[in-house]
Amino acid sequence: MELRSIKYFVAIAELGNISGAAKKLGIAQPALTRHIKQLEEELNTTLLNRLARGVQLTASGREFLEYANRIVAEVAQAKHEITGQGLKPAGSLVFGASPTISTILMPRVVADSLQELPDINLKLIEGRSIRLYDSLLTGVLDMAILTNPLPSYKLHLTPLITEPLCLIGIANQLPKGRATDLEVLEKMPLILTPGMLFLVDRFQARKKLKLNVVAEIESIETIRSLVKAGEGVTIAPSTAFFDELNKNELDALTLEVDGLHRELVLASRTDNAHLPAVREISRIVRSAVSSQMLDWATNRV
Repeated sequence: MELRSIKYFVAIAELGNISGAAKKLGIAQPALTRHIKQLEEELNTTLLNRLARGVQLTASGREFLEYANRIVAEVAQAKHEITGQGLKPAGSLVFGASPTISTILMPRVVADSLQELPDINLKLIEGRSIRLYDSLLTGVLDMAILTNPLPSYKLHLTPLITEPLCLIGIANQLPKGRATDLEVLEKMPLILTPGMLFLVDRFQARKKLKLNVVAEIESIETIRSLVKAGEGVTIAPSTAFFDELNKNELDALTLEVDGLHRELVLASRTDNAHLPAVREISRIVRSAVSSQMLDWATNRV
């Protein structure tokens, strides 16, 4: 199995078109088709469905693409390590994170990047996870921290941390004892972000609960002010309100409901995951998550 053929397959998968891939790669279309057929013969499976306009990955093709991306990335990394030892990454990198993640995590990431990677120009963009996801796919972002993202062959996903969700509010507004069922929320005046409302709605629909959502607000800072003023309670990971919880301005009750959690994932595009700058920023982010979020969340819960 030739590395060249694997690279050709990845290019076709990204473009969804053999003729377009041939043009991009600078290879004749019949020769490119032969490489793919050779791969299919070696794997004893069909990787692509030929359509009237373009191609579509088969189930085997999607599975092989994951391996192919890793192979290409590993070979590129090996080449870099062997031929470019001692060279520091350089260039620009656009990073996306939600406002709650930016508050607790990104000061450490930016500070460490400035110290360890002075030749990288790091630009930070804040936004909701769904917008960051789209910006990654369209190439606006190079990397982002996403919440509960859907898998995509265009993205390289690295799990960072899974956090339980909490009911957060003034102490006398929260129910006593443990919260093992969403029924505890039925009489609570809830102030939720659109993303959290979507997540909770999926769970309440199963049990036909009628939650009292008094406001749906995108700005976490507005929610923070309303909750501190006693206008309602919210649902969020404890790390999103770490400052208020540390100062005992607010209290948190962990929702012990299976499957109800926030999973943070570090995402980069598959076409740039092997780049030195992306790998180094990834290392810094993972270290920051461990020191700024994982330890705090574990001790709090």
